[in-house]
Amino acid sequence: MPTCRSGEKEIAKDANFCPNCGLRTEKGENDNGRTPVDRRPVWEKDLDTAIQNAGKLLEEAVEAAKKGLKQVSEEVKTEIDKVKETTPLKKTPVYCPKCGSKNPNDSEYCTKCGAKIHK
Repeated sequence: MPTCRSGEKEIAKDANFCPNCGLRTEKGENDNGRTPVDRRPVWEKDLDTAIQNAGKLLEEAVEAAKKGLKQVSEEVKTEIDKVKETTPLKKTPVYCPKCGSKNPNDSEYCTKCGAKIHK
């Protein structure tokens, strides 16, 4: 029985490649056996799978976060509306841009100099 070139492990007579290390056997060279295209290490394939799974989990987490934020946003809006309904607005004075005097909040013109008040 033939042995692998990289060690002393026996391999089948009709094998083109060593099942342990992947090296081509003498028979494989004589038969012009080609090396498989995907010779990536197992850990690299596992890494690809892990990245794909992480991507899916991330998408699910983002959707859950959006849903949660939307719910919180609606609750906050409801509370703000309640506060607006129960809290009276203070009427703060308006100051004249020309003379600086204090005027009532609903004034369109200054009570002291008559200048137009821009709101």
